[in-house]
Order: sequence, then C-alpha cells, then structure tokens
Amino acid sequence: MMLWPRMALENRLSGEDYRFLLREKNLDGSIHYGSLQSWLRVTEERRRMMERGFLPQPQQKDFDDLCSLPDLNEKTLLENLRNRFKHEKIYTYVGSILIVINPFKFLPIYNPKYVKMYDNHQLGKLEPHIYAVADVAYHTMLQRKKNQCIVISGESGSGKTQSTNFLIHHLTALSQKGFASGVEQIILGAGPVLEAFGNAKTAHNNNSSRFGKFIQVNYQETGTVLGAYVEKYLLEKSRLVYQEHNERNYHVFYYLLAGASEEERLAFHLKQPEEYHYLNQITKKPPRQSWDDYCCDSEPDCFTVEGEDLKHDFERLQLAMEMVGFLPKTQRQIFSLLSAILHLGNICYKKKTYRDDSIDICNPEVLPVVSELLEVKEEVLFEALVTRKTVTVGEKLILPYRLAEAVTVRNSMAKSLYSALFDWIVFRINHALLNSKDLEQNTKTLSIGVLDIFGLKIMKIIALNSSALILLMNVYNTTLISTSLNWSRRNTELKMKKATFHRRQIKHC
Repeated sequence: MMLWPRMALENRLSGEDYRFLLREKNLDGSIHYGSLQSWLRVTEERRRMMERGFLPQPQQKDFDDLCSLPDLNEKTLLENLRNRFKHEKIYTYVGSILIVINPFKFLPIYNPKYVKMYDNHQLGKLEPHIYAVADVAYHTMLQRKKNQCIVISGESGSGKTQSTNFLIHHLTALSQKGFASGVEQIILGAGPVLEAFGNAKTAHNNNSSRFGKFIQVNYQETGTVLGAYVEKYLLEKSRLVYQEHNERNYHVFYYLLAGASEEERLAFHLKQPEEYHYLNQITKKPPRQSWDDYCCDSEPDCFTVEGEDLKHDFERLQLAMEMVGFLPKTQRQIFSLLSAILHLGNICYKKKTYRDDSIDICNPEVLPVVSELLEVKEEVLFEALVTRKTVTVGEKLILPYRLAEAVTVRNSMAKSLYSALFDWIVFRINHALLNSKDLEQNTKTLSIGVLDIFGLKIMKIIALNSSALILLMNVYNTTLISTSLNWSRRNTELKMKKATFHRRQIKHC
C-alpha cells in the first residue's frame, strides 16, 4: 500500500491532481518511466474535454455552507474550514448561523463597496459575510415588523468584539435617512469608550472583553435609526486588584499613564505603571524615567503590547468620549477617580505594637493624595480603611479591622468605585443615545439586538474567585451553541421535507 504524506495532502491546491508514478531502473543504471507519456496524454485530453463541457468540472473543494457538505462529519467539517481559511475566506455558513475564524490581521472586505454589495440580498446568494447577517436582520425587521436579535458567542480571542463592531457599523450604515441626527456617530463613538473601560489584555487576547454587553439599535418603521440602548453584564471586578501571569488590568489605566500631559500628570499625581500595586503584581522591574523608555526596552513586560500606541489610543478615547457627550470637565473627574483607584491599591497596613487587633497604615503619605483625588476628608477615608461600625441593641460599636480584613476592604473599595464608574458611564451613554422627542410622540419602534457574551475559557489553573464564573459561562456557551446547531439542523430538515412534499403533489397532479 502506498500513501501520500499528510502534509502533501493538506497543502495541495484545489486544482491539483496527484498520482503515483512508478519508475524502473535499467541494467545500465538509467531510469525508465514506463507510463509517463500515457499519463500526460490522458491528463491533457481530460483537461480539454472539461474546457469544452463534455466532462464535469472538478468537484468543489470548499463549501460556503457546511449544510451542503455531501458527507458531514468532524473531519470534513474541519477540512472545509481549513481550505477556506487558506484562501482568506474566514466566513462560513451553517444554515443561518455564521462561523468566523479570526485571521489576526486586517482584511480589505469591510469598505463601503461591501456595504452596497450585501444590501438587500438573500442569505447564501453571495459569499458568506457578517454584513449579510446584519442585512438579513435589518430587512427581515422591516418586512415582518418584528424585532430581531443576533447572538455572538465563541472562544476567548475568536474575534467577538470586532465582529460586534462590524455588525453595529453595518446596522447604522443601512439607515439611509438618519445621518442628520448624529445618532449613528454616537453609537459608533460608544464602542471605543466601552472597550477602554471594559476590555483588557489576557494571555490569549490583547483586547478581550471582560464583560458581556447587549446593544439594542432602535429604528423607525421606515428604517431610520432612532436611538440605541446598551446593557452590560458581569463586569470582571476581580481583574482590577489581581491579574494572572502575562495579563494586564483594564486598558484605560495604561492609556491615561501614557497619554496624559505634564499638567494632567501633576494634577492627578500620576506615576509610572510599575509603581502601582494594581498594575505591577507579576513583573518586578526598576522604574523607568518616562513612558518612552518602554519602547526602547528589549525585555518584554506586561505593560506594553507589540504594535500598540497607547498615546494615540488615549487621544482616540478622549475624542470618543467627547462624541458621546462627556465634557472636558467630566473627563477630568473620571481620570481623577481612576488615579485615586491606583493610589488606593498602594496603601499598606501593619499591626500596632501595643495592641494585637489594631492596625495602622504603613505609608500615610498616600492618604492625602487619595482624599484629594476623591474629594473626601482624609479622616473619613482613614476610618473607612481601618475600622468598621457595628450596630447592636441600643449602642454603636467601632471595631478595628484585622490585617487580612483591611486588605480585603481596601480592594473591595477599589472594585466598588470602578464598578460604579463603569455603570455611570453606561448610563451616560444611554442618556446620549436616548431620543426624548421621539419617545414623547409615542411612535412605534423596531429594534435589532446584538448580544456579545463572555468567551469560552480553557480550564487550567485559574484563580479561585473566577473559576466558578468561568465554568458557568462555559456551560452557558456550550448549551447555546448546541441549541443553535440543533435548531439549524431541524430547520434544514423541515425545509427538505416541505420541498419533497411539494414535488410529490406536483407529480400526482
């Protein structure tokens, strides 16, 4: 038995045809190919017959819909996806479900030309694309007068955040009458703001969403964008105080430290990232003099990402916040709160020598900085960090925290501040997207919702406080994908049964 090497089969092009060619060695040492000429002659004749239409064209090597595979199993499914990916075809249908393989590079298939190409086309008529899914949802909503929803699910790092951005961009571009209102620009500007405050670098993804979000785009019955609504789920607050190896805190902290001006650095008491406990828990390196020193450092660290321009990202964030409606004064208050959270993590505790249960702060010089940034009294902040109040029958007790309890309280305060800030930012975005005049007129509205949920995680060694949440999200994602695939299979079988029944009726007639 003669077998081709596996690599030769995987890397061959779709039009190539491989055959074994036996050769014989003569007595004088020369090599004789007995069937070479006949094989070349047969191959050439077959090519001419196919060109003239007398022979069928070679079978399609890749299918844009996995339901069209003649033999559907795990091997053929993965081979079809791999062959399409080699030709930079990252989208593949499974009925009405779209499978996306992250290319980890930009492909020129998202320009206005493709927006027009997929406008008002039936799903499956053109090459699979995420614009086709958005277009079908949009025109189905207008034709049936029913709200639509698109669910995005997959492994962490598979490109869910970018796919959500493409969907929202196309859904707003399909509205042909709402550009004067500026609602589309506010919707697109909300994306960078949410990413800066809710995304972070993980071990497998440099821009991983650490929260789930539901974006609802509202339309008039004519198809004009009316407004939008954003709802967030399960912000990963534990990341603020602790990160795993080769992971970072939320993007906005690094944007602020890299892009702030000298005046802002003095006003917000900003330092280098390795001087903050919440940013420098794994990598311990000597402090740099300025942020530009990170670009010249050949030794990798967790503060920078290859190809990332943090100063440019900070300017982009400021423009996006201004587009959404955050005034410069409001932005300064937000950045002041972010700096206060970083300084709050630097507060250290120690036990007092004369009392076992009492504690004190090792670095009291940090308290005035935090109180100034939070605009609270220093005495009130000190009491909140070292003591707790207990109310009993008829009296109020003030008890000191133990050392471990105080650290937990400090971290809880930081997480509560950041969570409240994130909730307030989402509230302000929704307020900017709300069209009060249209609501007063009681006009009937339609909507398309885009749900971007947590990504699947590989369960290895993870922190105890996040393992239960990750396990629940894995079960939810797996159940959702299984349900969607079963629904698509049943829907395809139902359509085939209806077509067979229709043909039988025609035959009997």
